[in-house]
Amino acid sequence: MAIPEATINKIKEEADIVQVIGEFVKLEKKGNNYKGLCPFHQDNNPSLTVSPTKKIYTCFSCGAKGNIFTFLQNYHNISFVEAVKFAGEKCGIDVNIDSYHNLNQNYEKFYNLLQTATNFYEFFLKNSAEGKEAREYLHKRKLNDEIIKRFRIGLAPKDNDLLYKSLLNEKYQPLDMIEAGVVRSYKDSYFDIFRNRIVFPLEDINGHIVGFSGRIYSKKSDEPKYLNSSENKIFKKGNLLFNFFRNINDIRLKDKVYVFEGFMDVIAASRAGINNAVATMGTALTNEQIRALSKVTKNVVICYDGDAPGIEAAKKAIYLFTETGLNPQAVLMPEGLDPDDFINKFGKEKLLALLNEAESGIEFLYEVAKKKLNNEDLNSLQYFKTDVFQSLRFYRSNVLTEKFLERMAGDLEVSIESLQADYRRTSGRPVLIRKKLPEKRKEKPVKLKYMGSEKQLIKISYQNKDNCFKIYQAIGIDFVDSRNYVILNKIYDFYQKNDIMNFDDFSQVLDEEEEQLIKEILETKDIFDKQSIDVLVKQVKDHTKEKLYEKIKNDYKKNPNEENWRRLVSVKKELTSLKE
Repeated sequence: MAIPEATINKIKEEADIVQVIGEFVKLEKKGNNYKGLCPFHQDNNPSLTVSPTKKIYTCFSCGAKGNIFTFLQNYHNISFVEAVKFAGEKCGIDVNIDSYHNLNQNYEKFYNLLQTATNFYEFFLKNSAEGKEAREYLHKRKLNDEIIKRFRIGLAPKDNDLLYKSLLNEKYQPLDMIEAGVVRSYKDSYFDIFRNRIVFPLEDINGHIVGFSGRIYSKKSDEPKYLNSSENKIFKKGNLLFNFFRNINDIRLKDKVYVFEGFMDVIAASRAGINNAVATMGTALTNEQIRALSKVTKNVVICYDGDAPGIEAAKKAIYLFTETGLNPQAVLMPEGLDPDDFINKFGKEKLLALLNEAESGIEFLYEVAKKKLNNEDLNSLQYFKTDVFQSLRFYRSNVLTEKFLERMAGDLEVSIESLQADYRRTSGRPVLIRKKLPEKRKEKPVKLKYMGSEKQLIKISYQNKDNCFKIYQAIGIDFVDSRNYVILNKIYDFYQKNDIMNFDDFSQVLDEEEEQLIKEILETKDIFDKQSIDVLVKQVKDHTKEKLYEKIKNDYKKNPNEENWRRLVSVKKELTSLKE
């Protein structure tokens, strides 16, 4: 539905263009206007001017100009309706549209409520006696007023129900406060969940504040250091990507993103001048997070803690990013230090130097495996071989295999021939002298079935917007061919801004290979045309299960212990049930 002109004009008049643009660009007051580095080109001298009276922005270098809506559209690559919606949220005006980023309209009241709560926490930090003490604590932690403003850091009062009463005055219902995760009830009373804590707002991928993390700042407190929002209707850790929406354009311009584990890591990176950084909030990477990042850059630098869990998380992230067509690098923080501690101890220049030493995914996997190597211990030697062989099989590159087998031979002090023989024997690949491979012939129809189903899903997505959204949500990252994954993302992005597909317009976002591939898919007619979306999605997901089964089967052959046997039986049962 169309947004009434009166609503658009009201938002344009009431929204603070300096505050909104200031969330994404550092602005300094110059006379009656504000100036900052233009985010729409590589700007070294501040050439962006924002006029609070005229409510416009202008770049005198690249020519970018417009109002609050055009800034949000161009900065976040969103539609006009989405920009109006976003600006309305910033000034407390509800925009009644049918959908926004495919989210249920019922969630809007929670987004507005949490925006109001954030404003309350910010105000209390700036304008209370308790806030003075909290600000002094933040300053001691090297978080200056600019950082506090940029990340909208606030303070929850000591009082039991001050936020509750404030929200009640704003006409929010107690049940909505409870469901939004900021208030609890006990008998006939209500009390704030966050009390006497510095509060950090947490945003989802689309820029909505969906929860908070509260940190104690009083030395006398014996409570846990951090208190985070519990998962609810809108707060889902897998949908969070801290700092992504705020700095999506910076990531795009630099064509690189640094991925940390926690939001304090991102704030620390910001202190060092690194704004193209996000945090996954300590959870394993999800399809939603990977999709969001893949839309703006292919270059990812994973910056996790150097302890055992951090190393394992980094390894999994490398595999996931590589599998979906991204180019991951990785670096580990020294064990026991997070980026905040690292900067305080060594300075921001050392952090920048450390991040610049990031290794390619395969280099990182090799070096991590090598750290455990003890040439005097045969078990250690075997584990090292197994880890590296697994990585090489994943990358499926003859060049990388040759390079790293040569390096391994030197590190293990063995001949390259013996390593090559071990690799061929354990990799599942046939020895070259074997000419007859009937098993290989049997695999081809299976592969064609999966590929045919996947291409049919691409065709259906291309032809209809509703089907595209359904398939996009259902398929996740379970793709046979990563090129198809990229094309589906581009179709989905196109339909975010258009209701009808137009090939001439769509082809503008495709490279030559992708354009040829989509043409071939659209021209193909075969048995898959008559199958339903659900059946096609199931077939593609079966492929992922079969890959997992083969991997676990190889693991069991190399290490036939009870744990690998249980994994093998479990996946086999699941795979059998999928085919019934």
